[in-house]
Amino acid sequence: MIGSLRGTLLRIDGTTALIEVGGVGYEVEMPVTSLSAISPNAGKEVFVYVHHAVREDAQALYGFADPQSRSLFRTLIKVSGIGPKSALAALSTFDPAQFAQAIAEGRASSLTRIPGVGKKTAERMIVELRGSLKGFGEQEGIAKAGGADSAYEEAVAALVSLGFKEALAGESVKAAYQKGMKAEEAIKAALAIISKGGR
Repeated sequence: MIGSLRGTLLRIDGTTALIEVGGVGYEVEMPVTSLSAISPNAGKEVFVYVHHAVREDAQALYGFADPQSRSLFRTLIKVSGIGPKSALAALSTFDPAQFAQAIAEGRASSLTRIPGVGKKTAERMIVELRGSLKGFGEQEGIAKAGGADSAYEEAVAALVSLGFKEALAGESVKAAYQKGMKAEEAIKAALAIISKGGR
């Protein structure tokens, strides 16, 4: 399964980014917020986290500028009646912290701002997700502070690839990371924090 892509951003068509990796162009559907984060780098190298969906009739790649957004996307598509398009729409309307707060406070009216989500769907999202989104708001700052820093992103992705959960990987890198660190340094520092915590 494809977990991330690093390559040249060739173009953006609507909500789809075309990213060339090793001579192969990958079409990646992304929320508006993530597209805005990478769009200034057209013609340059970009890094995105990927959710690789495999169905009987097709395969699809969904891309995100940070691991928080991908994790929330994966949580959303487990809600009955919420497919990938609705999940992308949610992430285009709210950042993870804002969405988690709306769910925690039961603000169905706010959730109906998401294209395609009516009152009943909003209420169902609140019922199914309330209490399960803890941690999304806690890392809002790190996504903004380190979002443009590829070393930070690589460190989180590396820990996830080693089998650590995204929330733990994000927390550990957040605690260990210092601006200017190389990915290898951030990974080692984060692993040290995890081992001290006995996790």
